[in-house]
Amino acid sequence: MGETHSLMGREVGDRVFEISLPFQNKIGNDLLPDMLKGPKLTLGRIDVSPPFQLLEVSPKPPVEIEYMAKTMFKLRIKAPDVTYEGPLAISFGNEPKETVNINISRITLSSGETKVELENSSMTVNMQKGQIFKRSVQLYKIMSFNDAIRGVSLNAPFELVSTDPKMPLKLDRKDSYIMDLFIKAPDFSYSGTLDLVFK
Repeated sequence: MGETHSLMGREVGDRVFEISLPFQNKIGNDLLPDMLKGPKLTLGRIDVSPPFQLLEVSPKPPVEIEYMAKTMFKLRIKAPDVTYEGPLAISFGNEPKETVNINISRITLSSGETKVELENSSMTVNMQKGQIFKRSVQLYKIMSFNDAIRGVSLNAPFELVSTDPKMPLKLDRKDSYIMDLFIKAPDFSYSGTLDLVFK
């Protein structure tokens, strides 16, 4: 899954032993606040490193895990028939999900008659269909102190899921000029602009 975690070692007297391991779906959690749903994860396999042998897993993969949900897996493992001192590596593998290619040439912000293009705003990324991603924008180029924001519209095929801070919003503090937008990607590849209209 792209991450490595270490647990305390243990001494095993029987050739077959059991171990319980928690697994949490945190895909994209560095991009999303907890109240937003990230992509589901289908855990397709669990493997153990030789010379160990995995006999049984409960629940048996494939297991679908909701975003931020935790599942406890119980593993029955057969130890080698010789004395062994060393690591036991257990790896979790997810079934590949269909991805789309998002190629945004530029991001524009507009409010009323004012329209600007964000500098260095191009982005090219592969992500899962319908995945939510975060984009932070500075509003000082299109809005003035004490202006209010009632809503934000995006060009198709993007969909605005949430903002931080929430709307309606009044720009009455210096730090209120920065807004995080949580945007749902389309279910198909896209190449073009991302246009954000603040109302």
